[in-house]
Amino acid sequence: MRIISGKNRGLKLIHIGAGDLGSHLRPTSDRVKENIFNLLENGKANLSFENIRVLDLFAGTGSLGLEALSRGARQVTFFEKNKISLKLLISNISICNVEKLVEIRRCDLTNIIKNPDKKFDLVFLDPPYHSTLGEIAISNFLKEGWLSEDSIIVFESNKEILLKEFECLDCRKYGKTFVNVFRSMNN
Repeated sequence: MRIISGKNRGLKLIHIGAGDLGSHLRPTSDRVKENIFNLLENGKANLSFENIRVLDLFAGTGSLGLEALSRGARQVTFFEKNKISLKLLISNISICNVEKLVEIRRCDLTNIIKNPDKKFDLVFLDPPYHSTLGEIAISNFLKEGWLSEDSIIVFESNKEILLKEFECLDCRKYGKTFVNVFRSMNN
C-alpha cells in the first residue's frame, strides 16, 4: 500500500502481514484506490480536494483518508474500533506526518452522536461485506448533521448499493469490489 498522488506521493504505508489477516482486514488495493480518486476528480463528482473535510468510516489502515490529505484535504476524522486496525492506522498517520490534521474516534458507527463541529464534504465508507452496517452508519451520520449539503460519499461494498437519501453518481466494479459514489440530496 502506498500514497498514489499529492505531497506524499510514493510514500509506503504499513504492510498488512499474515497475522493481521485473521482480523479480517480488507484494505483497499492501490488499483481500486487509484480508480476511486480518478472517479472523484474526473467523474461526475468533479471534486477538488483542496481544503475539504473528510470522514473515513470503518477506516482500517486509513489509506483513503491519508490519500485525501496528500491531495490537499484540510482535515480527516477516522472512525475505527478494531484494535489491530487502530495500530496500523496510527502507524500510517505517523509515516505521513499528519498528526495535526487528523482525529481518530473509536466508537460504534451504528449509534453516532450529534455532530459537534463543522460538516464534512467527503465520506469514505468501507464496512464489512455482507452486512448492513454501512447503510445504518451513513443514515445516522446524515441524521446527526455530519454531512455538508453536497457531500460526496464513496461506499465500497461487495454489491451495488442504493441509498434513498443520496443521488447515485457512479458505480463501478473492480474484481469483487463495487465502488458506489453518491452525492447528498436533501441536507
